[in-house]
Amino acid sequence: MSEKSWHEKLLGGFRRTSDKLGENLTGLFTRTTLDRETLDSIEEALIASDLGPATAARVRERLADGRFERGLDADGVRAVVADEIVKVLAPVAEPLEIDAFPRPQVILVIGVNGSGKTTTIAKLAHLFLEQDYGVMLAAGDTNALSQIEIFKEVAGVTGLVMTKLDGTARGGVLVAAAEKFAMPIHAIGVGEGLDDLRPFDPQQLARAIAGAEPVKE
Repeated sequence: MSEKSWHEKLLGGFRRTSDKLGENLTGLFTRTTLDRETLDSIEEALIASDLGPATAARVRERLADGRFERGLDADGVRAVVADEIVKVLAPVAEPLEIDAFPRPQVILVIGVNGSGKTTTIAKLAHLFLEQDYGVMLAAGDTNALSQIEIFKEVAGVTGLVMTKLDGTARGGVLVAAAEKFAMPIHAIGVGEGLDDLRPFDPQQLARAIAGAEPVKE
């Protein structure tokens, strides 16, 4: 089986947005002209498709200013949407270039926990290796204590829910957080399923961290 093209992967990655746009536009093109009511509906459909009010307003204005003698179908609107999106994205498209070669160049990747930093770093390393650069990775995690401290100060956090205790995070930090901040711990999550979040049971968690058998009820 041949590997998917990059365009096919993009279509797959953005299929939810594309399908949502198509669903929201369905049934809006029964009239022969783009009257105000239809334009309002198109704008609402674009906003509902997560394209944002600014882009939706630009598309609406473009459609209102256009001379579509035979009206416009969904494919025509998609073409206008694509054109307006290009206008927004083209000015900010900038490849990540290595400009310090042959000296080392440091790329610092930052982001909140669980946002995909580690996966993205690995993919960036692979990309640079394909370009014949040598790559060295160095961990620089902020673990979770400093984040709790900052969020508590900035946002007035009053309690914690610890998630991703599924092998992708170090659950022992919950102990350190409890000792340092003494904040209420409401629940813990151990996976991605609906049933994988449960009220916090300190005895159960303590024995799990220690590798001891659970207490029999």
